[in-house]
Amino acid sequence: MNLEIKKLSPDLLDDWLYFFDNVAFTDNDEWSGCYCMCYHWNESLNRKKEWNCSKSDAPYNRNCAIDFIRKGKMQGYLAYEAGKVVGWCNANDKKAYDNIFSFPAIVMDEGKKVKSIVCFCVSPIARGKGVASQLLERVCTDAAADGYDYVEAYPFHHDSNHAYHGPRAMYEKFGFEVCGNAKDCTVFRKKIDKVDR
Repeated sequence: MNLEIKKLSPDLLDDWLYFFDNVAFTDNDEWSGCYCMCYHWNESLNRKKEWNCSKSDAPYNRNCAIDFIRKGKMQGYLAYEAGKVVGWCNANDKKAYDNIFSFPAIVMDEGKKVKSIVCFCVSPIARGKGVASQLLERVCTDAAADGYDYVEAYPFHHDSNHAYHGPRAMYEKFGFEVCGNAKDCTVFRKKIDKVDR
């Protein structure tokens, strides 16, 4: 699949919103209100509203996501085919994800710079065509250029319809190694060779 991968910026907010409003969950109404906010949920947001990704929660989560994207707290990559978004990867500095640290036994970073991947979302018509792999490759390339020590991901122990963290086999193919467990997920890490600028 011939894709163009673009790093999310406020200028691409309309593209991101169109994908989540109209494409991402056309086959999964249960998650249609997600707007990729789960791992950004924090105590401040939880005091206003308990996390949920149902359709009725969509307006609130959508507004939170807009605010986070404009402030640079939500970052990641959009995959385009023929000018239309067909995939998304939520990837950012690990410290940007308040909810990751609620995992028991999460790997401690010991002063290392870690980029975390918390979600892939691929349109139903583009699944199984390597979209997530191309997004992952771009995350790793940019992590090297940005001086990260590791890229970290959290695939579920058993791939299922809850494979939004990405499949274990994909990470293994890209040289990630198991370094721990967190809830029902495996913590995978890849050591990044930094690029001299």
